[in-house]
Amino acid sequence: MKRAILWDMDGTLIDSEPAHGAAFDKSVAELGLTFPADFHDRLLGSSSVEVHAAVAEKAGPDFTYDDWMGLKWGHFVDQIAKVQRRKSLADIAEAKAAQGLPMAVVSNSTADEVAIGMKVTGLDKIIPVTVSRADVEAGKPSPEGYRLAAARLGVPPEDCLVVEDSLVGAQAGLNAGMRVLYHPQHAARDPGSLPPGLRYLPPDADPAPVIEEMLR
Repeated sequence: MKRAILWDMDGTLIDSEPAHGAAFDKSVAELGLTFPADFHDRLLGSSSVEVHAAVAEKAGPDFTYDDWMGLKWGHFVDQIAKVQRRKSLADIAEAKAAQGLPMAVVSNSTADEVAIGMKVTGLDKIIPVTVSRADVEAGKPSPEGYRLAAARLGVPPEDCLVVEDSLVGAQAGLNAGMRVLYHPQHAARDPGSLPPGLRYLPPDADPAPVIEEMLR
């Protein structure tokens, strides 16, 4: 039986949130806007379309998506040195690539963000198949991205393991009919309230044996 791993990128394979957070803060400061301290954290896993919509509520209807992306992209590139591999999962991906296991990255980020994130961490050499927000009509929690990745790999959805750090992404994997490992960077406040069918692994737990088990 052919299995595959479909990885989320931001927060899962790479720790890009410091760069995204800094770029967000610098962008809204340039606009002269202020938001609650946890505002960006509450948007984790959301697409750039959703982030723009949240910012535009304060910036006004004339502040377009292209305006936001141009502003944020410039600051994100300036912060790119902050992007690092999330070592525990990236090492597993590297080992699985060496074994020839089919893998893809599925992200709510833009095509440019996926390309630069994969390149700066060297993961583009390990996982050449990627699905960005530009490849689908609807981002996560829609299952479209994960289903597209499975199709590109030629693996049925039920034989795919999704690895995610956000509930938005984890729900996308469940919606796609896949096995889902939810391994966030911060512990879930109430693991008992997580969606049924989700395998939760706390941040400090070793994901390697769990991934092996879920691939069987």
